[in-house]
Amino acid sequence: MKLDLGILQGYVVDGSGNPWYRADIGVVGDKIAKIGRIDSDDCARTISARDLYVCPGFIDIHTHSDLTAIMYRGCDSTLRQGVTTHLIGNCGQGIAPLKEPNIELAKTYWGEWAGKISEMNWTTFEEYLQELGKGGLGHNIAPLQGHGAVRTAVMGSGKERPSDAELTSMKDLVAESMEAGAFGLSTGLVYPPGCFADTDEIVELCKVVARYDGMYASHIRGERETILDGIREAILIGERAGVRVQISHNCPKWGACGRTDETLAEVKEARDRGLDVTIDNDVHTDLGPELSGALPQYLAELPTEEVIEMLRSEEDRRRIRKEIVEDKLPAFGPSGLLKHGRFDRIFILHSPTQKDIVGKNISQIAEERGADQFDTYFDLLIEEKDGILAIFDYISGDDVKALMKDPNMMFSSDCSTWSLDCAANEPPPYIPCAFGEYPGIFERYVRDEPVLTVQDAVRRMTSFPAQKIGLWDRGLIRPGLKADITLIDLPRIKDRATNLWPHTYPFENYPHGYPEGIPYVIVNGVVSVDDGERTGVLAGEVLRHMRS
Repeated sequence: MKLDLGILQGYVVDGSGNPWYRADIGVVGDKIAKIGRIDSDDCARTISARDLYVCPGFIDIHTHSDLTAIMYRGCDSTLRQGVTTHLIGNCGQGIAPLKEPNIELAKTYWGEWAGKISEMNWTTFEEYLQELGKGGLGHNIAPLQGHGAVRTAVMGSGKERPSDAELTSMKDLVAESMEAGAFGLSTGLVYPPGCFADTDEIVELCKVVARYDGMYASHIRGERETILDGIREAILIGERAGVRVQISHNCPKWGACGRTDETLAEVKEARDRGLDVTIDNDVHTDLGPELSGALPQYLAELPTEEVIEMLRSEEDRRRIRKEIVEDKLPAFGPSGLLKHGRFDRIFILHSPTQKDIVGKNISQIAEERGADQFDTYFDLLIEEKDGILAIFDYISGDDVKALMKDPNMMFSSDCSTWSLDCAANEPPPYIPCAFGEYPGIFERYVRDEPVLTVQDAVRRMTSFPAQKIGLWDRGLIRPGLKADITLIDLPRIKDRATNLWPHTYPFENYPHGYPEGIPYVIVNGVVSVDDGERTGVLAGEVLRHMRS
């Protein structure tokens, strides 16, 4: 048999969780054609994999590359990590369908991202997928339908329960997306507009998903004090609708740190009852949003100028502070630092005009000013017109490790694909997950301070997410499956993103860099990273779920 590519003499970690074995792998077209002993003369090209681990390409089950994959089609930052597939549309966020008169509101939820696309030439989910696939992609993209996009298209900024007619329209849109190839539905129940939806609404939409054998992925309703209620709601939705459930980035945030035994017990109990419930998590303990990101959800719909004007009012400021502390509509994770007054864990990463505060935390700045910490937070937002990026250090590393050991957990990045070559990097965003998530796991938790074996780490990045999503032709090294393959040089692997362990500020390695120790990445049979460098080939595809 004449082979297009031979990967020779590697340690094959096949994605099943089994220990490595020594073998050659032969590729014809976009598929694995042979595993065993291969003569190099039978190959149009060979790669020496001596001393390298040969794995299935990594499948990232939780990403936000909906727009950035169009902006940076090479998917440089994630492809170089060994990732060959992104599942997009998570946290209820989606950029389709778009319907008047609510299109501008939908773009508001995406913030600056939407502004990077000069023309959005789509309104339906199918049209979006067609646009996404034009011209190729650096790696594969598999889509979820975001609940927030559907709700916005039908209800605009409405916070009430949908009428019967509105719910029917939403169900019709979900059905259209599933027909177009969506792998399921996602929710973001701490973000607008998902936070305004009740359980019954989501159940009805998930019943549509169930008809297509799709999945339900949820950023649950509360990641801190109410985390157990949020997990139980996600499980209940899956049970009532008859869909498999993926609980996204399921690490307790500040206000629930140390409660992983309780959260994991809820998942185990559900599985013991025969429910298909699993979780994913990344390994970063911080996040770098604007200061306004931790304010109550309804403010996200307002122009920045209006939010600033409200914070100038002593009455509104007192009310917003009270809302943050009471947290009646649970906000997303970093807000817990404000709720509990942990301003010492909020560090200034970028400030447009006040360069002297970069690297300091809010508590230090408040002390220097002789001011209240909450007021300092609000004042900085006003002074810099919400132009400050801050690091919220809001997750426990011990909780991350505890999750990592649980058999029902798979890895994700929670990132958007990116590129160092883009023109939109000023200020550079704090997204270490987009540049170093997977190399960092191997560097820290497999090699340097072992928490997982190589084969278990690979399983959680490949066959496990493939099984959950329904990508039955990927995620394993097997003859007949798609040739998405990643080679790892474990002694040399290094995460070169902004990522400090333990946390020390200010940052010395900012902005980000591409990783080392992932010399080859093959996407659909095409060598896309060759000896550590991008080839420029766009071999990725838009993957579509088909009802079985």
